Amino acid sequence: MELDNVLKKLRKLQKLYEGAKKINSEGEAANAAAAIQRLLAQYNLTMAEVQYSKKKEDDGIKEEFCSGFNYPYIEGKWEHRLWYVICEYNFCKCFQYGNSYKRLVLFGKKENLEIVKWLHDTLAERYVEFSRKRFHEYEKTNEYKYVYKRPTIGKFQRSYLLGVVKGLENKLEEIYNQDKAKDKVYGDKVTALIVQTNTDIDAFINNKYGGTTEGHRTRGVNGVNGAYSSGVKDGYNTDIHKPIQQNQRSNASNVKLLK
Repeated sequence: MELDNVLKKLRKLQKLYEGAKKINSEGEAANAAAAIQRLLAQYNLTMAEVQYSKKKEDDGIKEEFCSGFNYPYIEGKWEHRLWYVICEYNFCKCFQYGNSYKRLVLFGKKENLEIVKWLHDTLAERYVEFSRKRFHEYEKTNEYKYVYKRPTIGKFQRSYLLGVVKGLENKLEEIYNQDKAKDKVYGDKVTALIVQTNTDIDAFINNKYGGTTEGHRTRGVNGVNGAYSSGVKDGYNTDIHKPIQQNQRSNASNVKLLK
């Protein structure tokens, strides 16, 4: 019954989040998003403690294919890296499928995969808007005006967005370590759960594909002077629980960065 209650709460919070977006109630949507993240950890801990049959397919690991190339006019491996980081901190794993970073496959439990996809879509949309804003600011600098070969907006965005993802990773790692330090019992449970989840995912991949490989980490390169470091700062300072209204990309430019 405890597990059922957690799942019901997750569904209610997701409906609340979607409803708040429709009426553009940012505060209510932000509260729902934060509650979803907290309940997600509770859900996974509850799943680990509840005795259930291994034969129940709905409780097992799933796979889902996705694209690492949703913004072809920007290109680059930043989106692949964003998928990887979000999965790493939400009980899932991301792998490159085949020879191209444009094709990815995610592994995890159904509810976790839904949260990962939601976070990716929200953050990717916002970060692309941030990258445009930062480029237009860069255009006004003396460096841009007097540089011998001016970088294109695409080249600037690729460097900036890799930096943003690195900043987000730094922030998530810091939050994770802070939570562990505040409550050792809780931290030990989460650590054990992560180890068990990774073991289950590796077993799923091994049974289906005959082996496992390490997730590919895309490293950032400062292709444009200052773009990557600016992105790291913005990624670290972004409030990840402040969503924007779906399909209205102009709203992303209004999302404030934390000071």
